[in-house]
Amino acid sequence: MPQEQKIIKFRQRKDVNIGLVVAFGVLVLLVINIYRYATTPHLSLYEVHAGSSGSEVPATAMILRTETIYRTERAGYLNYYYREGARVTKNAKIYSVNDSSDLQDILNMNEDNATLTTNDLLRLKGNVRTFCAEYSDATFSDCYSLREEFLSDYLRYRDVSALDTLANKDTMNNSFLTVEAPQSGVVSYFSDIYDGYTKDMITGEEFLLEKRTVPEYKKQTGISAIDNFAYKLVSDDKWQLVIQVPEESEDAMKKSGETVTFQIAGDPVLYEKQYEELRAGDSTYLVVDMDRYATDYLSERFVDVTVFVAARDGLKIPETAILTKEIYQIPERFVMKGGGEEKEVGISLERYDAESGEVKPDFCIINPLFYENGYYYVAAEDLDSGQYIYSSSLTSEPERAMLYSFLTEMEGVYNMNKGYAVFRRIERITDVEEYVLVRAGLAGGVALYDHIVLDVSAVSKDVILIEGES
Repeated sequence: MPQEQKIIKFRQRKDVNIGLVVAFGVLVLLVINIYRYATTPHLSLYEVHAGSSGSEVPATAMILRTETIYRTERAGYLNYYYREGARVTKNAKIYSVNDSSDLQDILNMNEDNATLTTNDLLRLKGNVRTFCAEYSDATFSDCYSLREEFLSDYLRYRDVSALDTLANKDTMNNSFLTVEAPQSGVVSYFSDIYDGYTKDMITGEEFLLEKRTVPEYKKQTGISAIDNFAYKLVSDDKWQLVIQVPEESEDAMKKSGETVTFQIAGDPVLYEKQYEELRAGDSTYLVVDMDRYATDYLSERFVDVTVFVAARDGLKIPETAILTKEIYQIPERFVMKGGGEEKEVGISLERYDAESGEVKPDFCIINPLFYENGYYYVAAEDLDSGQYIYSSSLTSEPERAMLYSFLTEMEGVYNMNKGYAVFRRIERITDVEEYVLVRAGLAGGVALYDHIVLDVSAVSKDVILIEGES
């Protein structure tokens, strides 16, 4: 009989799959890193760039002139001989008053008897020569203005000559009256309630919108009654602009210096003038003396201007990057060198000696953020404000003060150039859109192309190390 075979089964050894272990470990690390990334605040950096604070401020300006109003002394039909803006001499015939409306017909009938004087002809020729000398293709449209001015001057010279002829006729002596200018100046046929206004009369109400729409009297047409507005003479080429400063722009304009730069609407000329500050009511006004182009604005009282606030250079910093930090402002008499290295500075703090039971001064090295004007500036978190500090004077009795008395606040940003945050102070110049313009070149300040924390709300002690630099 065959011998019965006995089969013994051995347990099969299970091999550890190293690949699965490594994969599981990698998965665990990945999950941990994802969690840490999701729960850890992230710091976005901003590179500091140069900026400028120049801006344009719209404003309203009131025109003041040396002007005299003349009214009619006799009722009748008026006939003018000078165009708006013409310069007249003393005793020049401005207009005539006639009892009937047929004066122009009478003048036309006597046209053959009216002759231009030599001076009249010279003036007409002189105007044409001046225009030809200054002519360019870019100003061709001025030819039409020349034509109108030439025709106006010719008719005036002709009519004045005819009037002189008629004035010698007894039949006309009682039917018309010629009115002469009592002084030289520029003639205007526009008038309003602010004629003769001066800067001392400004109250501020003149700039209200409803007050700017003022009654206007223009050149009379047809018959005129006694004491009606006839014409106005501007006797001085100098005039003034009173510019109303918007309240929100007062500080910026005052920082622009002793001059103001502005442009009148429709005028390509950019003016830079010294100004006098005038306060009326609750508003500030800039009074500017002008000496050119007065005739261009004879029919205007209020004009729109654009004031260019002087540009100031600086560094652009986002508002979100700015924080206020507590800083110790320690006078240099409390600071001494020590610690074995020449560059190290420190202060003498009051310490309790447990062995002797006495209070003794103890030298403590500090790491100031910067030094300026006799003061060392140290981050508040570096020192306990409840400690006492001693002066370093060797010639006088040591001065004792509490660190808390040197505590102050300062605006600044966190600089990340070295991989950790360093507080850098700032000094504001002005706001520019979403940025703040700050001064460059400050001791302990931010510099061009520095990398700073964009949003300081993301900074915490658990995330970032805050240190100063000597």
